[in-house]
Amino acid sequence: ASDVYKRQVMVNILLSFLFLLVGKLSSAQSYKIRHCYNGCPQGTSEENHLIIRSIYALSYNTLTKSADWVSYKVSADSIGIASSLSRAAVRDGYVKATLTEEDFAKSEDIGLVRSQYASLVDFAGTPFWNEVNYLTNNIARTSSLSQGAWYGLDWSIRNLVNRQGEVYVLTGPIFDSNAEAMLLPITTPHRVPDRFFKVVVNKVGQSAAFILEQSAAVHVHHCEMIASIEEIENLTELNLFPLQTPILEESVYSAFGCY
Repeated sequence: ASDVYKRQVMVNILLSFLFLLVGKLSSAQSYKIRHCYNGCPQGTSEENHLIIRSIYALSYNTLTKSADWVSYKVSADSIGIASSLSRAAVRDGYVKATLTEEDFAKSEDIGLVRSQYASLVDFAGTPFWNEVNYLTNNIARTSSLSQGAWYGLDWSIRNLVNRQGEVYVLTGPIFDSNAEAMLLPITTPHRVPDRFFKVVVNKVGQSAAFILEQSAAVHVHHCEMIASIEEIENLTELNLFPLQTPILEESVYSAFGCY
């Protein structure tokens, strides 16, 4: 990546931290963080860790050992070729109470793989690509979902970026109270999400929302998982776009091959 890109990212990070500091000093309920579209989600526990990195922001829940939300912006400049880049897990110096790489060691035996919320390919074109490997950005996802609908949706997002310009992505877990718990096979069994949400917003404020089932077979298309922002907010008890008025127009599904 060019020195200009590096300088631009560093300036944006400093501005994000400045806005965050001002927000805290004024007891504001929302922070201006560049990775979030019209405000970062509200409704997480006060015990969560808000982490702002060069390429994404997230709110980490140490009880579920998953980010409650991860927000990032994908651009043509950030997308790159990831085939030669490391996917090794990186311990997070800000949060000790995460899952470890060892916790994922036997996950493939039950069809789960260590995966990232913000993906490596989306940031392989930046010098900060390794930030996706922090364990705070990692989660257990079924291999069928990873290779099927999740992969297809990510591919569609990158295709949209190449055609129309940058987009914001907001993603996170959904835990269903009435679902049979799916557990990582570790010393203290750990529940993994039953579903995931993903909302994509383009530069003119058009959006598309999806709820991706862990149980989905590999052949299931992401267009079969269309949802609404309201549905996701009801399931997660989050206000996803607290500064957005009026409500986002959910009209960009055709850009993802959904008709």
